[in-house]
Amino acid sequence: MHLHNAFCPDGFILVSKHFLMNLNGEATFDLYVGPSSEQHANEPLLLMHRYFPISKLQDIVTSRGFEQFFIKKEDLFNFHLLVENNISMLIDNQEIPLVEKSKIIYNCASQVIEDIFHDPRSGKNLKRVDDISRNIIQFAFSNDDAIPSLLQLGSHDYYTFTHCLNVAVFSIGLWRHIHPMEKTGLQDFAFGCLLHDIGKTKIDEKILKKPGPLTSEEFSIIKKHPQYGYELMADLIPETSLNVILHHHEKHSGKGYPDGLKGNQVSDFVKIVAIADVYDALTTRRIYANARDPFEAMLTMKEEMVGHFEQEKFIAFVLMLSGGEKPRITNDITYH
Repeated sequence: MHLHNAFCPDGFILVSKHFLMNLNGEATFDLYVGPSSEQHANEPLLLMHRYFPISKLQDIVTSRGFEQFFIKKEDLFNFHLLVENNISMLIDNQEIPLVEKSKIIYNCASQVIEDIFHDPRSGKNLKRVDDISRNIIQFAFSNDDAIPSLLQLGSHDYYTFTHCLNVAVFSIGLWRHIHPMEKTGLQDFAFGCLLHDIGKTKIDEKILKKPGPLTSEEFSIIKKHPQYGYELMADLIPETSLNVILHHHEKHSGKGYPDGLKGNQVSDFVKIVAIADVYDALTTRRIYANARDPFEAMLTMKEEMVGHFEQEKFIAFVLMLSGGEKPRITNDITYH
């Protein structure tokens, strides 16, 4: 959504002309134009005060030919909200490059999840999570390169909210890889993926951000986050979403938590998110561990986590990341 490689004065964010020319609604932020990279001494010039209709801006741009647009950093949240309201239309716009659409999705989704982690039971924020999950699905099914494009944007540093987003992207991608034409239940699944670690909002940050190994007592507290998340969301979101939150640490062998579910007691959706959850955790840098490269992470999952994952889906995940041929998996979708 922002073009980080271009010149940008301190305190400002460069925003894409593609977006501005294709949005609808009212802008609740001041909009600036210029300067060029040759005018480093000059700050951008105010073009329009906040609360202007986007259609008016589009008329001005068409007549005067402005190319570079900036907003102040403190207006980023308002800019995100406007873009969120237009994402579906932007995804369908064939004139916007795939990489820029990916940035729309990833930046907006990151903001939405960060907001819901600050206020987990906010009806407004839950609606935003629901909307962004629909947008990710829409994007994923609009182009075969959509998921790989989103994955390129994934943060290499671990933050709970970006981890939730990465897991959702991996999970939707794997579901589409296995079931390319099937969307039944996918919306609620994606919703659950984005919120799968919401229970960590109930755990002391000193434990979550501890730089060294956890004590057995601390680990027992961490293991409560699926139950905390379930209780936090129980009366607010669909059952499939709750199932993802509660059971994403179950293992195919039955040695997971909190309920020790085994084999087909675990839904296909949960089997998928369990793989995505571990892979993203292994490949992102954390306080107590460096990120592993994809091959090393896959090898760890294959050799050191025997029984954690359903074999067919793990193979499908490997093939998805390597761009390999889709496997034939015929088992029905199960819900428990």
